[in-house]
Amino acid sequence: MAQENSNPEIFVFDIVAEGKELQFKNGKNISNNPGYDNQPSFYSNDIILYSRTINGQTEIAAHNIGIHEEEIKSITRHGSEYSPARIPGTNDVAAVRLDTTGLQRLYRYDWMMQDDSKLLHKDLKIGYFAFYDELRILTTVLNGTGMDLVLLDLEEDIATKIVSRAGRSLHKVPGTGSMSYTVRNDQNELDLYLIDNVDGEPESYFLTALPQDVQDYVWLDKNRILAGQDNKLLMYDMLGESKWIQIADLAEYKLHNISRLAVNGAGEKIAVAAERLAN
Repeated sequence: MAQENSNPEIFVFDIVAEGKELQFKNGKNISNNPGYDNQPSFYSNDIILYSRTINGQTEIAAHNIGIHEEEIKSITRHGSEYSPARIPGTNDVAAVRLDTTGLQRLYRYDWMMQDDSKLLHKDLKIGYFAFYDELRILTTVLNGTGMDLVLLDLEEDIATKIVSRAGRSLHKVPGTGSMSYTVRNDQNELDLYLIDNVDGEPESYFLTALPQDVQDYVWLDKNRILAGQDNKLLMYDMLGESKWIQIADLAEYKLHNISRLAVNGAGEKIAVAAERLAN
């Protein structure tokens, strides 16, 4: 939930396959707003959710890139929302809310009604999360010195700790029943793991280390992973050379400090949170 950039914006690019290469074209700044605008996710192929600064707080914004319209989905005067994401199988949205009292919890928001929210878990101080399905969530829980990776079963009200020193980037792997997470190793670098059998006895497998100084990644499909490093996009192909390869340079858009990434379900759009260099 931490604000990793001082003044990031949300940019959207078309993903275009040209032969064996990927091109990222038609970049647009969809937030274009002072303050902290970050943590994008796709609600649908055309609607992007993100945390948007409004009057000194962050709220859930929904931007329709097809018709270039934006709507604020939360007006929480006593708190700010972070990391909004659609709840699978529903129209509703989940987000971490940090209240002005310091209380931090995960909430569910009605898509149609501003300020209609309810707690998803009353006790855990959740920092980041990704849904396996509507009732099971992979989360990071703040423990005072860092974050624990916790698998949360809402139906049974069971929280299962998987590992300590967890990173913030959690995802469900598209087209599979697997999820992924990162853990800080003894060198304080982030290793990427897959977790299988989430609905039974979870098992984790090391996949690769993230590039240096990178905390965030996203799955393009079930085999390819994207990450941002300064103004570049890198890709790791599980069927390829087992290493990160630069596939794009976004310097022409004057972007730097790329952090969060999101890819839509069709694999044709990517949202990038980054800062923009002054002219």
